[in-house]
Amino acid sequence: MIKNSSHTLFVGKFIPGLVLLVLCVLLPLRFFAQREHNKAFLDKKATKTLVDTLAFQLKKYYVFKEAAGRMGAYIQKRYKEGAYNNITDPHILAGQLTKDVSSVHLDEHFHVEYNPEIAKELSGEIEDVPKYVEDKLNKDREKNFGFKKIELLNGNIGYLEISSFSRLNSYSKQVADAALKMISNSSALIIDLRYGVGGSLDMVTYLISHFFKEKTLIMDIYLRSEHDTLHYYAQPDSIPGKLSEIPIYILTSYKTFSAAEALTYGLQSQGRATVVGEVTRGGAHTVKYRNLTSGFIGDIPFGVARNPITKTNWEKIGITPDVMVNENKALEAAEIQIFEKARSQAKSEETLRKLQWEYDLLQSKNHPIDMDSLAFRKHCGDYGPYSIYYSKGNLCYQKVGKAVFILLPLNATTMKVKGNDSFRIEFVINEAGVCTSIITHYDDGRKEVAKRSL
Repeated sequence: MIKNSSHTLFVGKFIPGLVLLVLCVLLPLRFFAQREHNKAFLDKKATKTLVDTLAFQLKKYYVFKEAAGRMGAYIQKRYKEGAYNNITDPHILAGQLTKDVSSVHLDEHFHVEYNPEIAKELSGEIEDVPKYVEDKLNKDREKNFGFKKIELLNGNIGYLEISSFSRLNSYSKQVADAALKMISNSSALIIDLRYGVGGSLDMVTYLISHFFKEKTLIMDIYLRSEHDTLHYYAQPDSIPGKLSEIPIYILTSYKTFSAAEALTYGLQSQGRATVVGEVTRGGAHTVKYRNLTSGFIGDIPFGVARNPITKTNWEKIGITPDVMVNENKALEAAEIQIFEKARSQAKSEETLRKLQWEYDLLQSKNHPIDMDSLAFRKHCGDYGPYSIYYSKGNLCYQKVGKAVFILLPLNATTMKVKGNDSFRIEFVINEAGVCTSIITHYDDGRKEVAKRSL
């Protein structure tokens, strides 16, 4: 069955001839099901059934057979010792079982929940299937299918922040296409996965397909319980475009996990992306909710990722960035990397000039000058057809008959224009500290000099 909650997206479901796999994330638990005011009482028999069922499910499905046996044996031993006898709150019991299993073999994808609603879904006890499907879709829509922010940064750098990877369907695919189309004319692309978590491996593969020119094997998933391996390919045949050529930078943090790591590792291992930020959390298993008993469910990893290039994965060790930097500095570090690379490849002075123009704007954004515009108030006056004046706390610039622009400090003598990056104003100061003229610099290299009127 497909699962969903306020923090975890969904897991795979088995259908004839196909296994749809999803990487999912373990986060602090919140449930669809409203908690009962009076917690259900768990008698000894019900608890034993739960423990035995969990041990069986681990043994049958968990990705590592030897570890699965030890995990199941340990909770059965704990039951015999009476460790669960006095636990009557099902949520506390779920947490204790998760803790005990993890103490034998830590897998951050594994956890136990008390969630009667999802347990009903897993057992097929859904009264209104159309409403159930529509509710799932609406929850995905509310999150814009995981596409949190799309922007064009200075220097024609595309920026795409992905918070989660929604299941791939016609609706999510439409949003993905729109997001990628918006930044398809960029000179470089930054994918921000610093807060990216789990979701659909099919969505991951679909996104990756935009960044390759040829069919490319990205990942294998080995299923122990099925004794089978699934192959995930980038399929660019029907997705032509500039995105297959531009440099890609991925931002990471310790919170980057699961499906977000799959995208990162897939592109980094192919030499298709530069990773900037922190070592990621380290979750390379696919998971599926399993129905246990008495309203309990287990999120049990059942598939292991294997990269065709490295012959391994990022489980427990995380992904090491190409550029190590604190997550809060990752965006700026990636932007600087892009500009430095562009400058090294520039073939003309005009290109270098344009790059410097954009880089100055970038620096003013990342490191705004703490300079009160009152300091420039002494420069107010008329400069030929231009007027510089102070109004409502802002330094303003206006050409006769044209719109009024607010000026913001770019450096000690130059002002940028709020909302318009196509020109900037330089104050020419004499030795006495008096502004004698202004120069309007345009992004195409033109200059207009206007002397101050007496």
